[in-house]
Amino acid sequence: MSRVNGRQPDLEEMTSNKADEIAEQRYGREFSDLPASVQMTVWMDAEREVADEIATQNDSIYDQMMEGKLFRGGNGHRPKAEREDHFLELEMSRRLGK
Repeated sequence: MSRVNGRQPDLEEMTSNKADEIAEQRYGREFSDLPASVQMTVWMDAEREVADEIATQNDSIYDQMMEGKLFRGGNGHRPKAEREDHFLELEMSRRLGK
């Protein structure tokens, strides 16, 4: 079963890492070695990419919840039909003296 990571992402750190990655890919240099105007462009692109990644992760978590995979029925409880079957089995056992 999947688990939700309750830790808040450090957006500044994520953006900084992404900016370093973009600077290396595009310019073959470290982010801090780029001219200020280029740094601004790279930083804004990094912010956009990080926001897209987080949105994709959130969509995935939402989809899992809706499918009942993450919280078994969407609310942390067994689905209603499964609960009813369980209680019917308990009642039958009680009536049979088990």
